[in-house]
Amino acid sequence: MKVGIRTKLVVLLVAVALLPLLAALLTIVIGTGRLRNEIFGKGILSLVTSESRVMRFELIKDVELLKIALHGRLVLGGLGKVQQKRSSQELARLDKHWPLLPANKGPVREALDNPTADVLRSIMRENTVLVELLVTDRFGQLVAATGRTSDFYQGDESWWLQCYNQGRGQVYIPRVNYDRSAKVWGVDLCIPIMVKGKVLGVTKVVMDISRWLPDCNLDFGSGRATMKVVGDKGFILHSQDILAGRAKPMTERIGDWRHIIASPPGGAWRTTDDDKIQAYAPVRMPESIGQIPVKMSHWTLVADIDKASVQYGLVRLSILILLIGIICIGLLFSGGVLLIDRSLINRIRKIGQSARRVSHGDLQHRADSSWAGTRAFGMDEIDDLAHDFNNMVRKLQKSHTELTEANRLKEDFIRIAGHELRTPVSYIVGMATLMKTCQDAERLNKAIDTMGFKAGRLDEIIQAMFKLIPAQSLANDMNYQDVNVSKLLEEVYTDAKPWIERRNQRLIIEPGQRDTIIQADKNKLRDAIENVVMNAIKFTPNAGQVKVSVHRRLGGYVAIQIADEGPGIPESDRPHIFDPFYSGSDILKHSTGKSGYGKRGMGLGLAIVKHFVDMHGGTVEFTTGPNGTTVTIQLPIERPAENGE
Repeated sequence: MKVGIRTKLVVLLVAVALLPLLAALLTIVIGTGRLRNEIFGKGILSLVTSESRVMRFELIKDVELLKIALHGRLVLGGLGKVQQKRSSQELARLDKHWPLLPANKGPVREALDNPTADVLRSIMRENTVLVELLVTDRFGQLVAATGRTSDFYQGDESWWLQCYNQGRGQVYIPRVNYDRSAKVWGVDLCIPIMVKGKVLGVTKVVMDISRWLPDCNLDFGSGRATMKVVGDKGFILHSQDILAGRAKPMTERIGDWRHIIASPPGGAWRTTDDDKIQAYAPVRMPESIGQIPVKMSHWTLVADIDKASVQYGLVRLSILILLIGIICIGLLFSGGVLLIDRSLINRIRKIGQSARRVSHGDLQHRADSSWAGTRAFGMDEIDDLAHDFNNMVRKLQKSHTELTEANRLKEDFIRIAGHELRTPVSYIVGMATLMKTCQDAERLNKAIDTMGFKAGRLDEIIQAMFKLIPAQSLANDMNYQDVNVSKLLEEVYTDAKPWIERRNQRLIIEPGQRDTIIQADKNKLRDAIENVVMNAIKFTPNAGQVKVSVHRRLGGYVAIQIADEGPGIPESDRPHIFDPFYSGSDILKHSTGKSGYGKRGMGLGLAIVKHFVDMHGGTVEFTTGPNGTTVTIQLPIERPAENGE
């Protein structure tokens, strides 16, 4: 029984993808409750920490503003008038009779009706949270107040002693307490009035806790969170029950208070035993404000929200996740089947179709296994198969092209060799026959001379063809040595001099630096340069000029330029001038000659130049125009590494 790849892959997809996805979906739905609690816990914690920062900022702001207001000329002037402390008997008498003294005269009026008291009342008018302000001198004696205080001498109060701090001064914020003078539960700010590091007086500011502390009910998500402020030893300082009059500050403790007041600086959250999500964060002042130390009692903000208030959203979220999960799994499964069909099966079919086209002779065709949907996942084995298949076809096409080109070269060679070799061979045979019967010594000498020339031409053709043999053993036969380019050009000049004189031309050599030494195969390099020079002589008119110049180039190269004054290379011939056996658009329309003007050979000269320069790791290029052609041979000065291994 034949089971297709598609069926096998679908079964595998169900086993390794569909079932695990369903299991993961159930895990997600079950874990949504914990995730929801985590989200709400961190959300409430973020709210609590934000409120604690606001309280901290408000306290710092109030302290800074009060410091500025109380360092005015009127306040400092009033404190500067006090030079000494009253006697103990006088202070005791004032404290005893202080609540009964009339407000419109005597010491009470002095404290309530003076420039410093006016400053304090102006501060209260600007901040409705403040319910009482008083200022004492550096001895603890009352200097000014916004209302009648419970006593005159404050120097024996704990808040005053903490703020005075033995004359060093510190900002002191005690725990929430009931202020008998203001008749409110308040937050006290005790601020030293200092000039040049010395305490001139102490200020006490009483803030109504019901006005100053944050709202106790906050909307959060689909529920409502309640806020409490907890002080030392877990006593509740501020809550909704306290605001409503159902409880008093400092009378009740919050559950598990030790755990709460030990919270880290960033706060924490937890789930309580009574199914509430609870977050808490401390309210902490900086160690100093404006180089004045700060001491504050422990405050912690606590927020609670019932888990039941978020259950409705949890159920809806779970159902939504379940529906979305089922839809996603269905889409993923369908997409997986489609991916298998299109990205695997169809791609394999494409490669099979390509193989059949190639087998029918279409060597231009290439296999295309790509599909846009698979590129996001990278390459796979099918791409490798298509790549290997295309490489195979490419090599097959290259071999076919090389065989076709070789066959063309063979035919060209046969035609050119038949044309090029027939004339000197026929001439030699004819001269040999003539020599049998001829008795004229002068004619015989001339015939022998001509036969020698023709035989030399045959030898040149044979040597040129052997130089192009691409056998590996010959290609690697490089005899590297130090070659003086200037001396090599002198040898080329000597060899070309007879042809230059015959054509009445000038061959100019500009060697550049006299001692330009390169590592090269001297014989092959000489053949290459000489071939280009002889070509330049051929195509330069009589009495013309051929110029050879040497230049150093960046990167460790030497460029040898051979420029003629010929008519230039026709545009149709330019792409083929380095091809073997190419001597013009019609390979049979050429004429044999060593240096005659415009003479064409077998088309092997420039092919040999290209072959020898490539063996040296160099390049050969040309520029041409109606006023002449310049051939540039560029060679590395040092021996190429690949040829030196």
